Amino acid sequence: MRKLLLIALLATLSFAQSYKDFARDYGYETVYSVAFAKAKKEKKPILMVQVTNYCPWCRKLEKKVLAKEKINTDIHKRFIPLIVNREEAVLPKRFTTPIVPVTYIIDYKDDTKFTKIMGYKNKKDFAHLIK
Repeated sequence: MRKLLLIALLATLSFAQSYKDFARDYGYETVYSVAFAKAKKEKKPILMVQVTNYCPWCRKLEKKVLAKEKINTDIHKRFIPLIVNREEAVLPKRFTTPIVPVTYIIDYKDDTKFTKIMGYKNKKDFAHLIK
């Protein structure tokens, strides 16, 4: 039983760190206010991806979709990319949702205008949604 708890704890800790590693490796912001200031300065919308520590679909979105070179290039060209862990981040209430992953496209002029993309999307569908 202790071994099982230890394995579960280690898995949770590795998931908790993975979104930060992803952000560092792929150039995503991890703080909403920093991304919003950058978006205003560069006049680009924010692409915010919300994840959690326990979500396997979040890891799949990161590794099988967002990490792909073409999609990552398109995201950086058109958006200020932001990835936040819903369990750690302090976000405006309008971005509260029980479902993860969830992706928001947020207007840099007025952060109350946004598009919400619920759940995991494959590469083709995600690329279409961000065009």
